[in-house]
Amino acid sequence: MSDESTTTAFGDAGLATDDLRVAAVAAACTVGLTLALRYGLGREVSFVWRLLPLGPYFLSQFTSRLTLGGLATPRNWSLLTVAVTLGAFGYFGVVA
Repeated sequence: MSDESTTTAFGDAGLATDDLRVAAVAAACTVGLTLALRYGLGREVSFVWRLLPLGPYFLSQFTSRLTLGGLATPRNWSLLTVAVTLGAFGYFGVVA
């Protein structure tokens, strides 16, 4: 058995950890947005709109095979998720 298989396994584990980080941020933002709108502001927003923070996570999954350079980091995807969440909260909490 060669060392190459263990190196690949550890490299894949790093990618899985990155995906889990982005997924955890997306899940926390989705739950936080729902709770903040419903119990914080007393707004009833459609289920589909409350799923907006999951959009950047799925986008990161679909674009993982593209070469985006240094832009495709878990930190940037997490920041995009938080920005989408804050935008949705601002729109549905203040405007709508």
